[in-house]
This record gives sequence, structure tokens and C-alpha cells, in this order.
Amino acid sequence: MRNQKNKAIKSAESVAALRASAHQDADLEIKCKDYLAKHFLKSNYKLLTSIKPHSLQKKILEKIAPGSYNYIITRTKHFDKILLSEITNNIEQLVILGAGYDTRGIRFQEALRNASVFEVDIHSTQLQKKKVLNKKISFTPPQNYTFVSLDFTKDDLRESLEKHGFLTTQKTLFLWEGVSYYLPEKDVKKTLNFVSLCKKGSSIVFDYSIKSFVLGDHSTYGGKKLAKWLKKIKEPFLFGLAPEETPNFIKECNLKLLSDMGPEELSNQYLINSKGKIEGNTLGHARMVHASS
Repeated sequence: MRNQKNKAIKSAESVAALRASAHQDADLEIKCKDYLAKHFLKSNYKLLTSIKPHSLQKKILEKIAPGSYNYIITRTKHFDKILLSEITNNIEQLVILGAGYDTRGIRFQEALRNASVFEVDIHSTQLQKKKVLNKKISFTPPQNYTFVSLDFTKDDLRESLEKHGFLTTQKTLFLWEGVSYYLPEKDVKKTLNFVSLCKKGSSIVFDYSIKSFVLGDHSTYGGKKLAKWLKKIKEPFLFGLAPEETPNFIKECNLKLLSDMGPEELSNQYLINSKGKIEGNTLGHARMVHASS
């Protein structure tokens, strides 16, 4: 259990490090908007994200984990865009699943003032997050902000949420970032089916791996380095979909597919720099879905 907790915290910190680095990008068209990510970094990541000039920092990150820097930019921007759109469409609840060091509940606090915000994660990660937020920015969660601690391998998501005031009768947006590929298919379906039970117009945005990568084809951009890292930490990908399977899979979960974006589409939308050119490559195995009830 201790190893699982440590892995969760390390994973949250590595994502925060990429966001913190991307927040330093000089190109305002590329720059990540997560200005809080830097507060979650410990010495090794602090050192990495302090390398100057930033162009050198990006080259080092690209060598260590090809495509990851640009992927974090596309994913952060895509999820932020959908969140802001759904706020405009009057969501009543926001649920951040496997929240890690996600800061949207704070960055968009004013826009979310009329919605209930639920952050769901294991207790150890949330405890560390609360300590950082209290120490670094003196953040006190407002009345509409709730931390929901649960063990995803043991606890029931719906039951845990409802104990903290969640209502399926309210229009809800679920953000599910960097999680689905580590789960068995049945658990992915269970989460998506839960979303389908919420008020009509509720939706979920999540990223997933293409099935060929899960089955051992690591020829996609950044695939070989990622596969090597997953083997090292003993955290294999378990779930993936072939893009042509995705519409039917979403339908089987009683949801309506709104969008399913791959590397090329994500790059064209979020990685065009101030010179009008694509900044670089993003991870080739990852896609992002938005689906509604």
C-alpha cells in the first residue's frame, strides 16, 4: 500500500513538473496556464524546471520523455477549454477524478462559484496537496469545494461521492485525466456508465491509449521511451481502444460521443506557435474523448 501511495504522489508530481515547465514557455500561444504547478515540486523537479534558458530545459525534457512536454500542453489546454465551455453551459457540479495536483478548482474558482466542486483521489495524495496549498498559497477551500478520499481499488465511486453531497440529478462535468489506461476495461466502463446516470447534458472528458500501444506496438512518437518507463515502474497499460472502436464503446456505456481527438488534431488546435507553425510532436499513442449523457 505504501508503494502505491508513493507511486501516486510521484505520478502527480511528474505531471506538475511538466506543467510547471510549460508555464515558463516564452511563446504565449504555447504557454501552459497552470501557474500553480510549480508549488508541488520537490528538489529534483525543482532543479530540472530551473534550467536556463528554457529552450535547453525543453530539449532535455524531450530527450528524457519524447512528446510528453507537448502532450501536457495539449491535454491541459483541451481540458481547460471544455471546462470553460461547460461552465458557460451552466454545469452544477464538477468532479475531478484522480485529481492528483490538478489546480482547476482554484484557477477557475471564480467561474465555478455557482457549482459544487469535488476532487476525488487517494487520501495520501490529497493530504500532501492540502499541505502544499496551505503552505504556499494559503488556500482555504470555499464552501462549494470538497475533497473526496477513496481507494479506487476498493471503494465505490458513486457511494463515496453521494456521501459528500453529490447529486446525480444535477448537470455535471467529469474530468478524468491520465487514468483510464491503467485500469481494466470493466472499470473504465463502470465509470462511464456512472456518468450516463447523471442528469441529461452531463459529460466526461478523458484521455486514453490506442489499443495497438497496449498490445505492444510502441512505434508511435515517444512510445519506446514511455514503454520502457512503464516497465521500470511496473505499471503497464491495461486499457486501450482502436479509434474506430471508440464510438461504439462510448455508445455501449450509454453515452453520446461529442469528440475524439488524436495527436494530429490536438497539435493543430493547441500547438500552433506565434509563428504559425506546429511547435513539435506530441505523444502518438494518446487520444482524448468528450462524451455526454
